[in-house]
Amino acid sequence: MLNDDLRDRLDAWVRLVSPKASAYARSLVKDPNVADDLVQECLFRLLRRASEYDLERDGIRLLFRAISNFAINLATRRREITALESVDETEEPIPIEDKLTRLPHEVLIGRELQDEIGRALEKLPTMQRAALELRAMGQGKAEIAKILEISESRAGVLVHRARKAIADELAGYLRSE
Repeated sequence: MLNDDLRDRLDAWVRLVSPKASAYARSLVKDPNVADDLVQECLFRLLRRASEYDLERDGIRLLFRAISNFAINLATRRREITALESVDETEEPIPIEDKLTRLPHEVLIGRELQDEIGRALEKLPTMQRAALELRAMGQGKAEIAKILEISESRAGVLVHRARKAIADELAGYLRSE
């Protein structure tokens, strides 16, 4: 049974890590509803075993590992189905810059580049995409290795190969003439 102090600390921890976990899960799964369910399930399983772990210290690593494993399981189980899923074209990406300060052609070029990056990321194997997303979120090789349960050198290789694959996919698009 959790005491009130621990319950409050865990509640604060969940509020802190949930946005990061959702962003990470959405980058791996692509379907926001599935990603949100995945995060909820992983959080539920971790919190159910809160007495066994120091979630405030190790929780984010454990949560990201659980999300990675869940996403990999989904990708391998649903491989045939993914080609039949329709892409939701109505969902607009969240703009990072104020569009009012950019010229219309700059907005269009930025949108095209964003779409190309998204397509390139979708082509990556799940482990490479997971490693690259974790690196983009500021995790080092050691943390990526712990989260994905692989060696540090393998984590470095996955990030390197993912970056190379993205660069190769975008080479024609970014070629200057």
